[in-house]
Amino acid sequence: MLPADVREDFLRRFFHDMATPLSAVALHLEGADRRVRRGADPSESLATARSELSRAFDLFEKGRECLLAARGSSETFSFDEFVASAVRSNGASGVVIEGETGGRVTGDRSALAEALSALLTNAIEAAGAGSISVRRQREGGSLRVSIENPGTLDQDPEKLFSPRCARPGRSWGMGLPRSRLYAAAAGGTVRVEQRSDRVAAILELPEEAG
Repeated sequence: MLPADVREDFLRRFFHDMATPLSAVALHLEGADRRVRRGADPSESLATARSELSRAFDLFEKGRECLLAARGSSETFSFDEFVASAVRSNGASGVVIEGETGGRVTGDRSALAEALSALLTNAIEAAGAGSISVRRQREGGSLRVSIENPGTLDQDPEKLFSPRCARPGRSWGMGLPRSRLYAAAAGGTVRVEQRSDRVAAILELPEEAG
């Protein structure tokens, strides 16, 4: 079950971001209407309106999928092994994982693996020829994995959790919003921060007692 505040935050961002392409649709339809009234060809405005409408439907489907996805069963598992498995599965087998926690976490393992996979994929793509680093830590009752890559954030990190924040040529970028939802369902969180000349994406989950 998602915490109410996390769900509300996702919905607020989702509805706000849906308004952008829908507003563009209305704007270009008005432009098409003005062209028709002038006896001009409305094709360009209609093509743009169609493109924006397609983007709106794409975003809607991705958001709906996030909110209505069936939740898997909860299980308790080794955090260290979970991180190592995710690194291997994402083509980062040559990466040295620093630190061990010896701890265990509880949650939907497949959903959490998807969340961590999104963070790893983003880091690998952003690093280019650079290297990424992965570190496991225990702190204050929580287990944390930090994935760092060279780079500089050019915007407020929180904006990266909006589905409209995707680089040109990519999809709407639901990886980070989805990761935060999945982590929250397990009582954890996902955040992104700047660390000197590197960008860090962090998945943090509560440690299972005992």
